[in-house]
Amino acid sequence: MTWPWLFVSLDSSQKQHRREVLAQFAFISQVSISIPIGIYQLYRIAAWILSKRKNRDVAYTALEGSLDTKVVVRSSGITRRWRSVQWWLNGEIASGWGLRKRWIAAILWFSWLLFLSTFKTGNDYFHLTKRFGSVASAQLPFHYLLSLRTRFSPLIILFGTSHEELIKWHRVSGNIIMILLVIHGSLYLNYFIQSSSLIEHLQRLSTATGLIAVTFGAILTGTSLDKIRQLSYRVFFLCHLAIGLGLLPILFFHARPLQWYTTEALALFILDRVLRRFDSVTGPVTVSQISHTDILKIEVPLKPSKIKRFQNKPAKHVYVSLPSTQTSGFGNRLLSNPFTVANVSSNHITLVLRAREGPTTQSLRAHARHFHSKPVINVEGPYGRPVDIRDLSRFDHILLVAGGIGATFTWPIYWALQEQMEAEGRDLEKLKFIWAVRSTAEASWITDSEEEVFAEESNIQIYVTRHQNMEQSFDQEEPSDEGIEMDERQSSPRSIAGITPLIGRPYLKDIVDQTFSSHTHERVAVLFCGPQGMGWELKTHVDRWAVGGRDIFWHEERFGM
Repeated sequence: MTWPWLFVSLDSSQKQHRREVLAQFAFISQVSISIPIGIYQLYRIAAWILSKRKNRDVAYTALEGSLDTKVVVRSSGITRRWRSVQWWLNGEIASGWGLRKRWIAAILWFSWLLFLSTFKTGNDYFHLTKRFGSVASAQLPFHYLLSLRTRFSPLIILFGTSHEELIKWHRVSGNIIMILLVIHGSLYLNYFIQSSSLIEHLQRLSTATGLIAVTFGAILTGTSLDKIRQLSYRVFFLCHLAIGLGLLPILFFHARPLQWYTTEALALFILDRVLRRFDSVTGPVTVSQISHTDILKIEVPLKPSKIKRFQNKPAKHVYVSLPSTQTSGFGNRLLSNPFTVANVSSNHITLVLRAREGPTTQSLRAHARHFHSKPVINVEGPYGRPVDIRDLSRFDHILLVAGGIGATFTWPIYWALQEQMEAEGRDLEKLKFIWAVRSTAEASWITDSEEEVFAEESNIQIYVTRHQNMEQSFDQEEPSDEGIEMDERQSSPRSIAGITPLIGRPYLKDIVDQTFSSHTHERVAVLFCGPQGMGWELKTHVDRWAVGGRDIFWHEERFGM
C-alpha cells in the first residue's frame, strides 16, 4: 500500500477551504470531550438507580416466592461479574505503569483524535500535517482544566472527585497531546528535508516557534516521569510550571488558528491561581520535633469559618509553601508540598510530616530547633476527595492500614468511623486499624491527647518494625518508609499510649484473609496510606478476594500516583 498523501499545490480558494476544514475538526476535537464525560455521568446515574433498586428488590423478595428469588440471584451473579470487571480495570497494567482503565481510556481517546487528524484530508500532505497540530492544540484548554486545583473547578464539582485524581488524567492527556505534536512536527521536518528547505524555513517565525514548542514539550514530558519526580521534585515542578506556562505564548505566535485555544488555556491558569489565592491563609505557626525521629509537628491556627471545612472532612490535606522571607531562591518560593491534616481542634489544625531534603521541610526543620521560633507559612486548602464517613461506616468490615507517616490519613478516618459507629450502635469489632512504624518514637505524635482512649481499644494493632536499640536520633540520616525491616514479630517492651505493639512487620496476608473470611455477601472497605511497596503487597492480597466479585471498596492515598 502506497503512501496516500502528496505535496500538492493549492490555489487561494482551496487553501481557504482547507483552513475552514481545519477549524471545523479542531472545534470537534475540543467539544467531543463532552461525550465521554456525558457517558460517565449517565453511568453514575444508572449505578445509583440500580443500587436503590437492589435494596428494594431484597426487601420485596423477603416477602414473595421463589421466582423473585431466582431473579435476584441472577441479578446478583451479574453484579458480581461487573464488580470483577471494575476491580480489574482499577488494577495496574504492570507495577508502576498505571491503572488499566487509564490505559484503555487513553488508547480509545488517542484513536479518536487520530481519526480526527486524518479524516477528510484527501491526498493533501500539508492538510494532514496541519490537522495533527490543530487537533492537538484544541485539547489544550481541557488539558489545563484537568490541572486546576481550586475547589471551584468544574470537573471537581461535576465528578465529585479531587484534584489528586484529575491530575492523573492530566498526565494522560499531556502524553496524548505530545504524541500528536511530535507527529505534526515530524511530518513538517520530513517535508523540509525532502525539499532541501530546512535552513530557509528555520528562519521563519512559525517554524522556529514550532520547533521550540516541540522541544519544550519533550522536556516537559521527560521531567514528568516518575523517576525524575522521585529524584528531584523541584526539577519536575519548576520545569512543569515554567514550560507549561511558557508554551502558551509560543503556540500563540506559532499559528493564528491556535490563538483562541492558547488564550482559553491561559485564562484557566490565571483563574486557578486567583481562586487558590483566596483559599490560602498566611500566618505564624508552631513547629516542634518528635524526639529521636525526623518527624515534624506543625500547629496552624485558623479562623472558625476555616476550621469548619476541616472538621466536616476528615483526612483532607493542604499545600504548604514558604513566603519569600522564609526561603532563598525564586524557584523555592514557588514550591508547595501536600501534607495531610492529622488532627483538627477548635482553633487549629495539626500537620505531621517527615523532614526530607527539600527546601520547605528543611527550613521548617531548622525552625523546629529553635524553641521560640514561629515561622510564617502559606497554607492552601483543604483538598482531597471527601471521605463519606456515614456511607463507609455501613460496610460490614472496615480495614485501615497505614505505614509510617501514612497514619496522618488513616487516624482521622478511624476516629470519625468510631464515633459514627458508636452513634449507630454498631459493633466496633468490624473496624480494625493496622499501623506499622519504624520505632515507638515515631508513634508518639498521637499519644498526647489519645493515651487513655488507646488503652481501651482492642481493634488497633501497632507494629514496630525496628528494635528499640536500632532507633536513631533526630539528626541522624534515616531510611525512607520504604525501608521497613522484616524482623520476626515479638512483643515490644515499650507501649504506645497503653497499647503493647509487636516488633516486626505485620503479616498482611493473614490480616486480609481474616477480614474477608466471613460470609461472601459481606461488604468490605480497605483504606491504605503508606509506602508504595506496602501498598502493592496489600493490594495483591485483596486481589485474591476480589476475583469472585466480592463487594470491596478500595482506596489508596498516595500523592502523585
